[in-house]
Amino acid sequence: MKKSFADMIIGIVLMAFLTSLAVQVPAIPEVSRGYPLTLLVISYLMTAFLLIKSIVKLKKEEKQETKVLEQVKIIVPYCLMIGVYLFLMGKIGYIASTVVFMVASLLYLKLKNKIVLATLSVVLTLILYFVFTNFLTVILPRGSWFNIGF
Repeated sequence: MKKSFADMIIGIVLMAFLTSLAVQVPAIPEVSRGYPLTLLVISYLMTAFLLIKSIVKLKKEEKQETKVLEQVKIIVPYCLMIGVYLFLMGKIGYIASTVVFMVASLLYLKLKNKIVLATLSVVLTLILYFVFTNFLTVILPRGSWFNIGF
């Protein structure tokens, strides 16, 4: 795969994203449209420049070997872990599922120190729980299977 191919994909995705934003501009009150329109026009120009530059580079470059398969072997299991985490959050609640997810993530990332692993998982989860519930007044899932809540 050529190096500039990734830039071309990013440019196409950005164009699609900018188009989805541009479709929403008519919903903005006319008085407030100036700034978002300016940002959209500048973003379109910069993205078009990136696309043109990547297409020109793509024609000049030689093919290079990539390690996509190795990256997929790392990313796909982690995405599955995130899916399990989101499923468990509704079943066992935020605190228990986040501790389990953090432990699993740190083990997956090959953290060797078990004390740091356990302490980091529990302390960070509790800090985030208290910040979100007390300061930001966000209600976090308590779970339907059992309830661990403060």
